[in-house]
Amino acid sequence: MQTANIICSQPEWRRRLDRAININEVCDLNPFGPVALKATYNDSEDWIDALNEYLYGNYQFLCDFIEKNLPQWHVCKLEGTYLPWIDISEMGITSQALCDKLLNEAKVWINPDTMYGPQSGEGYVRINIATQRSRLMEAMRRIKDVFG
Repeated sequence: MQTANIICSQPEWRRRLDRAININEVCDLNPFGPVALKATYNDSEDWIDALNEYLYGNYQFLCDFIEKNLPQWHVCKLEGTYLPWIDISEMGITSQALCDKLLNEAKVWINPDTMYGPQSGEGYVRINIATQRSRLMEAMRRIKDVFG
């Protein structure tokens, strides 16, 4: 629907966000976006509750899988997103090298910390858990095959 909300109380950050949105040309609304957004806010409480519960189940699966199969990885506490941070600093390779290896050998694409700017630090990756549990399970199995 090409519709999103960003709530930002800091004027300088808001200016930077506005600039980035316009530079990346993601500022134009899809004609269906406002209708979908209105329905989301007015008629979707049950759906969003079910979605949040499902995503948290994916997070719990990820935590359990990593604890049992990838002891050098550590999942950070989830903070209101479907992209949990994973501390991979004990692996002894950069996050970019780890991500490249997974993409090439396991055909699993995860995001290195460098994607989020220098403030994120080195030694972390993010895994998108907003997917079907079976797909997440398959991705984690492939990751285990490479690094487990």
